[in-house]
Amino acid sequence: MLLFNIMKPAYKSVLLTIPFLVLFFVIRNLPVEPCDFLHEETYNAEGEIDYCGSDDNGFVDLSIRKWPMNAEFKAIDSLKINQPCKFEINIEQADGSPLTSKDVALSHTQKIHLLAVNESLDDYQHIHPVADGLFDGVWHFEITPKLAGKYSLFLDFIPAKSPRRVLISSSFNVSGEEDFTRVEKETLAYSFGDINFQLEKQISQTKEGQIDLTLLAKSKSGDTVGFYPVMGAFAHLVAFDQNAVGFAHLHPLEDLRPVKLSEAYTGSLTFGFSAPKPGIYRLWAQVKTSLDEETFIPFDIRV
Repeated sequence: MLLFNIMKPAYKSVLLTIPFLVLFFVIRNLPVEPCDFLHEETYNAEGEIDYCGSDDNGFVDLSIRKWPMNAEFKAIDSLKINQPCKFEINIEQADGSPLTSKDVALSHTQKIHLLAVNESLDDYQHIHPVADGLFDGVWHFEITPKLAGKYSLFLDFIPAKSPRRVLISSSFNVSGEEDFTRVEKETLAYSFGDINFQLEKQISQTKEGQIDLTLLAKSKSGDTVGFYPVMGAFAHLVAFDQNAVGFAHLHPLEDLRPVKLSEAYTGSLTFGFSAPKPGIYRLWAQVKTSLDEETFIPFDIRV
């Protein structure tokens, strides 16, 4: 104690600062668990709040909203209908440094979520790019387009250094003849295999401007079918506008988190959706009604 008292003020400051620095770096380097950001506030390049998780029910228009990162997409193979095509993505952070796997936090059990949807909104795929083992900033994914025409791509991830959600968009074209008409009516029921999926909608009683959507699955005999975990939740909904300029990624409003992959939730799940303007929106539900089968179910709702 006497030695500390007779030390020069500058040395005292250094000694007092060291424990705080050590604590800072220990906390900074703690592993990020899946779904840690489910209810966190995040900010985009304009300083506006975006939410990741069950509160993140707003539609993000990526034709007018930009984030300070660059991503270049490169098709390695030919883009043809029903043929797998490998892609390479080069991602640079705001400071120009490459985005590596260590720079990305786990969100819904994955590093990066890639949402791909074609112009008619009939082919939706959810893919998880993987970081290259040798080259920093390079990520790989593979997609098999089912239809011709333009596909919109949306990257969704959270940098590890701060829980700031980043969204980046791009597109590619598949050769072939396009032939589709815009959806003009609601479709709130869909059958897949021996399961009937139903989506009910109503004006939210708790949040102005929000629509509450209730998802339920039943067998042909009328029994309620359970939902198994998909990416840290019992179901996911993604909403696209008819021009595919953006999306909303929705999660159940119920405070339910799977403890293990074999756990099933039997009952309805509610999602909140805030649309930017009136119109028809295509919703894709990503669910698992068995341990080994993941299913994408389409609905169309009128707002």
